[in-house]
Amino acid sequence: MKRKNGMLEIVKTREFALGVFTLGVFFILYSTTNFGSVVGLQSYAKDVAYILVASIGMTLLFITGNTDLSMGTTLGLAGYFAAYFAKGGSHWYVFIPVAIAVGVVFSGINGVIVVLFKVPAMVASLALMTVHMGLFTLLPLGGWVENVPRHFTTVGYALVVGVPLVFVIAVALFLATLVFMKFTRFAKKLYAVGGNYNAAILAGISPAGTILYAYLISGVLIGVASILLNTTKQMVQANSSYGMEMVFITATVVGGASVNGGRGGLVGTAIGSFFYALLTRAMIFYGFQDYYSYAFQGVIILLAVLATEIDFGRVGRRLRTAFGG
Repeated sequence: MKRKNGMLEIVKTREFALGVFTLGVFFILYSTTNFGSVVGLQSYAKDVAYILVASIGMTLLFITGNTDLSMGTTLGLAGYFAAYFAKGGSHWYVFIPVAIAVGVVFSGINGVIVVLFKVPAMVASLALMTVHMGLFTLLPLGGWVENVPRHFTTVGYALVVGVPLVFVIAVALFLATLVFMKFTRFAKKLYAVGGNYNAAILAGISPAGTILYAYLISGVLIGVASILLNTTKQMVQANSSYGMEMVFITATVVGGASVNGGRGGLVGTAIGSFFYALLTRAMIFYGFQDYYSYAFQGVIILLAVLATEIDFGRVGRRLRTAFGG
């Protein structure tokens, strides 16, 4: 009986419904386009990889009630510096830590501004994104690294039993973070701070420290995501990921994370990442222009926010009361 009840609870979850819908879209695309080719599936897996890793970082921030609108430009800077060092002869044990360090530094700056100066996360990260845009023009080589060396693209082109290595790395990171969020006290602090800031203080939790650590962890994930994204390219451009934070926000919100904090899960974020990458592929295969894609992305975010934030049970009760039901 308990097992049946457990299965019933799983079926009722948002993640289950989103997963079923995503599978449905997958099979439609698989059966009606060339998406199902080996190259098509590998390309899809590469897209999912960097979206998933960066969206995990965004989810951690959302849980605390914060965000990072500079995540896209930070991703671009991390990838650029990694490629720049690789072009200079550095190998993976140098350029990967460089990318992570860049992510940690810029994400950490966001965290310091938010917790120390009490600036709203949206304002702080938007300002930092503008600073990044100014930095792009000052970078060596004009912010471009062309003809990156072969040892830089090894990670991006490597396969593990036909599966892109970048996807394997992303899944491994997801599973590790899933365990981290389930069994550590820090994860509970994230939810406590996002759920009720003042109550968290009364419980002996330091909201400032928790939020700052969330930004630093997010920075690590941004650095890794920049490697997963840029090692699949022959040319790395610092400003190429400008605006990509909207992709990560979409995957996070679609997955069920609340913009008000205190709610969100990595399973939902993972499904949201698969879903977003799938819709992007669908737009390409069915010939939609970019502006349709942007409009559709905005609609998805709006619907996801409404589904997450609105208490539909309360709305239903009010409607029944209003109409005498």
